[in-house]
Amino acid sequence: MKMVWIEDLIALAEAGTFSRAAVLRNVSQPAFSRRIQLFEAWLNAELIDRRSQPIRLTPIGERHIAAFRSLLHDMNQLRNRIQSESAYQTRVTLATQHSLTITLLPGLLQQLNDHGIAHIDFNVRSENRDECVAAFMLGQADLLLCMEEKHDLLSDRMPAACRHSMGVETLIPVSARTAGGAPLHMPRAGQALKLLGFPQDSFLGRVVQRTCLGTLSLQHPIEIVHESIFLAGVKEMVKSGFGMAWLPRSLVRRELESGELLSLADSPGLKTVEFELGLYRNPLAAHADATRQVWDILASEPETRPAYGPPPPGEPRGSAPARARAGARS
Repeated sequence: MKMVWIEDLIALAEAGTFSRAAVLRNVSQPAFSRRIQLFEAWLNAELIDRRSQPIRLTPIGERHIAAFRSLLHDMNQLRNRIQSESAYQTRVTLATQHSLTITLLPGLLQQLNDHGIAHIDFNVRSENRDECVAAFMLGQADLLLCMEEKHDLLSDRMPAACRHSMGVETLIPVSARTAGGAPLHMPRAGQALKLLGFPQDSFLGRVVQRTCLGTLSLQHPIEIVHESIFLAGVKEMVKSGFGMAWLPRSLVRRELESGELLSLADSPGLKTVEFELGLYRNPLAAHADATRQVWDILASEPETRPAYGPPPPGEPRGSAPARARAGARS
């Protein structure tokens, strides 16, 4: 079994079609399809229901997809630990949400690179929000970067941990546009609203259900087209016109500026949610000095920190620190 097969399966489960998954994996669709078939042949089991559109996992694939994700994460962590030990470096692990890995983290990595931390093995563990918090509280991560509801900061439950505010993020409703420039999906009388959502047992799923869908579901029938914890995959499905979704503004900034996606934030009945972005330091980190050094750099004043989010077209993109490694589930 190859790690790339597991990565392909997870990408396909999130993208919903072979063509979009192949683009995400940067291979041709025929090559991608062959790799999925090789994985199924190695397992002697069908993982993909190719008769549905968008495609879905078979029941056996659905039952074991979480185990595949966990296995991929563990394999990457084991490889990173071995590489770190072989290089005799001090390791500092940051746990952060998938979407922040895409939007906020690149600028922070550039900031670390500018300050020079070659002697520190800076490892990024990219998970869903609940797993990030659990890893931090269990001592499996030295730093935590995550979204927080303003009325429910994690510092209330972790008084010993140091906290620094990294700004705010706004969850907004977005949709693809029609040829005439109107939203393709939005609440309309007599029509079901097609929604790309998040599992209700996830952080964003709970927030959207409680804050955004409560009143809306009483006024309009809602059809959940697809659920995923991977916001990048949800964004691709919104762009392809499968439905509307609530996504972080920074994650869709380019698409909003280009007009590929439309913000529905001003539409009646559609709410937005503003989150705090919190950076936490574990007071019991194994390498306290190295962790404090990284913390001091990341927690610098906002005016000295690069603006988060991918740079607009034409702007140069900074290089990440040579020793930084992102986790498998980014």
